[in-house]
Amino acid sequence: MKRRLKLFCGAAIFLFLAGCSSTSSSALLEKNASEEFSGHYTGLKAKIAVSDFELKTSGINTDIGAALKESFTGVLNNTQHFLIVPAPEAELIISIQVNEFVPEGSGGKSGVGGGGSSPGNFMGGLLGPPLAKANMRLALRIIDPATSTAISSRDIYSQATQMPGQKTKNSHGMVFKGVLSVYTGTPMGKVIYDCFNEAAHYTVQNIPVNYYKY
Repeated sequence: MKRRLKLFCGAAIFLFLAGCSSTSSSALLEKNASEEFSGHYTGLKAKIAVSDFELKTSGINTDIGAALKESFTGVLNNTQHFLIVPAPEAELIISIQVNEFVPEGSGGKSGVGGGGSSPGNFMGGLLGPPLAKANMRLALRIIDPATSTAISSRDIYSQATQMPGQKTKNSHGMVFKGVLSVYTGTPMGKVIYDCFNEAAHYTVQNIPVNYYKY
């Protein structure tokens, strides 16, 4: 009996240590989604506009929506594939709908099984502190305003967790301004970066070649 208890405790501690990474992310993104655009593109550009973000979830207000639009427009501009113009001058409209926006949430605990036991018992003591968790889900559409039809669309989702007291390094040093600055060094900052980078990558790859003419 004592031998079994020792084996169980040893296995539990091993799993606890294995689960104690400072930051982890799980994103439903393309294989190359996390790759930064080279910044050396010199070919023809497409003339696009970014519409105001449609906010379809709680936890996000119009100020955050406007800041997200500005940030995403900057990511698109950095690809050097586009001329970003007002909507009446654009040949394509990039539409983003925010369906989930959760800056802070319970992500379980860092040890065995991710949670489920109270802190006062044996298993609760092994589980460690609760994780911070964030996620965002976007619906992206590339719209031809001449026909009001979507020529391409995609759902984009990202999730990240973090140990308490530690900061998440935003990939490639993405800088958030204004109301988004509170997400610097947080799982939400990582989530926003992942979603916007993938959305920009998808936009570049899925605009038909005949729109690249400037």
